[in-house]
Parts: sequence; structure tokens; C-alpha cells
Amino acid sequence: MRLWLAHLIFLPLAAWALITVFDFRAASNVALWFVGAVIVHDLLILPLYSAADRAGRLALPGTRINYVRIPAGLSLLVLLVFWSTIRGKGAGTYTRVSGLEWDGYGTRWLLVTAALFAISAVVYFVRGRSTGRQPAL
Repeated sequence: MRLWLAHLIFLPLAAWALITVFDFRAASNVALWFVGAVIVHDLLILPLYSAADRAGRLALPGTRINYVRIPAGLSLLVLLVFWSTIRGKGAGTYTRVSGLEWDGYGTRWLLVTAALFAISAVVYFVRGRSTGRQPAL
């Protein structure tokens, strides 16, 4: 309960700080975006990734889930950061300004994801050998 109260207190403070720092003209848009983000995260996204994590912990008991959780989380973070680029938004402007083509961001994201999971698998097997236990597949 105290955590919800803290969120309710600091949400307007964070909105005020952003409005002040970035000199937004329409403060109501920023406040509406914050409220929407909180509602979407708490009511939709949090239950989804909590259910996925619970299913993962049931499938991979112990600490083995971390070798999937960490690269998956990093991959999702990269996808979130580069989502508009991967979708091709801004390709015309990019080509006009730089003279370069806007291709391959989706492929690069997949390669980064594959590399993250490969590194995680190598760490998993190396740690299994160093402790004398064979990791279970």
C-alpha cells in the first residue's frame, strides 16, 4: 500500500520536473502520457511478463532460468529502443540527410539476440564444467 502511495506522490512531481526541464507547452499531454504508461504497464504488461517468468521458472528450476531471462531481457530492451528504426520509420529522412540506405536493422537485432543467447549458453556450460557438474539440458 505504501508503494502505491509513493507512486501517487511522485508521479506529479516527475511530470512537473519534465515539464519544467523540457519546457513543454501542453502539460496535460505529458500528464496523460504518464497516467497511460502507468496503467498500461501495471494492468497489461506486468501480468504478461510475470506469467512468462513464472512459466520459465517452472520449466527451468533453480538458477538456470537466469541464463534465459538475462539475454531475453536485454534483447527486448534493444528491441524497445530501436523499434521505430526496425519498422523503417524515418528511412526517407535518414537517406536524405546521410546519403546512406536504411536497411538491415531487423537483421542486426536478430543477430544481437542470437549473440546474447549464445554467450549465455557458453557461460552456462563453462560454469557447469568449473563446478564439476554437467549442466542438464
